[in-house]
Amino acid sequence: MRKILCVLLFSVFCSAIIAVVVFAEQSTGYQDLDQSDFFMRHRGLFVDGAIFPFDGKVLSRGSKGDYDEISYDYFQEFNHGMGGNFASLFDKVQLIEPLHEQNTFSIYGEDAVFKVKYNGQSELPQLILTSPDGSTKTHTMNKSNVEDNICICSLRLKKGSYNYKYITTDKLCEISGCWHVTTRPYNFVRKSPSLLNDVSPDNVCFSWSVKSDEENDLLSYKLYLGFEQSESKLPEVDSGPGVNSLSFTISNLDHRKRYYWYMIVKNKFGASLKTEVYSFITGGLPKRFYNAPNPFNPTRVAQTAFVFPMYQNGTAQITIYSEYGDKIWESSTISFPGNAPQIIMYDGKDDAGRMLYSGTYLAVLTKRYLNKTETEKCRILIVK
Repeated sequence: MRKILCVLLFSVFCSAIIAVVVFAEQSTGYQDLDQSDFFMRHRGLFVDGAIFPFDGKVLSRGSKGDYDEISYDYFQEFNHGMGGNFASLFDKVQLIEPLHEQNTFSIYGEDAVFKVKYNGQSELPQLILTSPDGSTKTHTMNKSNVEDNICICSLRLKKGSYNYKYITTDKLCEISGCWHVTTRPYNFVRKSPSLLNDVSPDNVCFSWSVKSDEENDLLSYKLYLGFEQSESKLPEVDSGPGVNSLSFTISNLDHRKRYYWYMIVKNKFGASLKTEVYSFITGGLPKRFYNAPNPFNPTRVAQTAFVFPMYQNGTAQITIYSEYGDKIWESSTISFPGNAPQIIMYDGKDDAGRMLYSGTYLAVLTKRYLNKTETEKCRILIVK
């Protein structure tokens, strides 16, 4: 009996050795491959993180001892979306794709909607949420629609900053980020310009107050200003108010115009407040003689306006000289009422009707009152 048992054990042992040798002979090429090369050059089938070959054959030797390529249907392409070095290797399918910014926010009192696209076939991904107090809770995400791959988890959260993590059931794929529950800026109050008084167009001061509940907040602003009452038609002001500013000044607006404006205020997380549309009227006397637009391109804009104050009833005339002192153009003498801003238009041509060359020109304003004459100068830049 002992002899029979020993023979059986010896037979099993020999069979195991033969199987190991055969398998090693068939799979040596697979073992010798660099893992990253294997992933890049061949194909794999993923099922929520588990990768399978279609059959037992890995590689076969060629006639010269080299390893043949794996057949086309041996593996299917995969991308487990684990980030790091894997992200540059796998570019076909990503198991979890967040449908929001990595660092994002929601408004306190509204649902925080965690949303991902899930390309796996097994159990749905999980959301692991770490609260501001350090406690952690796991939520299983739900499909938003049976027919698509969108998974969501809607939560009503307290105010504060949370760390979130999307993770697959095999825990091989995870994507994390920060989620801030915040409030919008509020109680925006316009202080100036006032609707009830004419505003000097030379220096229009916009001032306001606004509140935020965020500690050490960084409020940013976008100012929209123009002649249309509809907010969609108001252009944004370039180089607007700075961070945490409470005032902003714009120079050289048009005289005798009604302007409309509004602001968008954002806190440091991106939660925004859009103000109502305000208006004001420009008036008053300009403090100096100038033209707008300047620089002036007469091939694109038909005319530029020379703006100046008239303190008394009188006449005004504008003469334009080249940089060499030659008289280029002269307006007619025009009578103007006193104590009002006045405008003389200019089309960028000389007295003979020829368009001026690009360059700098000197404009001289001569104002004659009943008992005195005044002159003012400004430079006009022609750019074509």
